[in-house]
Amino acid sequence: MSLVFGTAVTHSREETFQLGYSAGQSLTAPCIFLLEGDLGVGKTVFAKGLICGLGCPEPDDVTSPSFTLINEYQYRFHVFHVDLYRLETLEDLHSLDLDDILSETAVIIVEWAEKLKELYPRKAVQVSLEDLGGDDRRIEIRPLDPGAP
Repeated sequence: MSLVFGTAVTHSREETFQLGYSAGQSLTAPCIFLLEGDLGVGKTVFAKGLICGLGCPEPDDVTSPSFTLINEYQYRFHVFHVDLYRLETLEDLHSLDLDDILSETAVIIVEWAEKLKELYPRKAVQVSLEDLGGDDRRIEIRPLDPGAP
């Protein structure tokens, strides 16, 4: 996977984008990213950086899937960018055929991943974003295995 895990503090949207960009550039295999954090904390900015790091030449080509729910791209890897913000029930999640997407060999980026609950994939990368005030964000990137003790 060649992804660097740990915690970083960013001080601007550009730094948050760059952290995602670096993650995308260092990725050597398909992976699932579960992005969590409050509204406006920078999940989409991080996702844009990640997708650009995978080969998207223009950040404006990466749009938030808030209304479409799923955007699909083809760069160095097949990419699904999913936004669960508007979904309220497990039935809503199942109507997206999310199980099928999560089983794809692709880079899958899920914003508002905390809504997945028991549907969390066994092998994924959790990206937790926290607002520290102003433009400062604490971003923790760690491997996740919900089946581990």
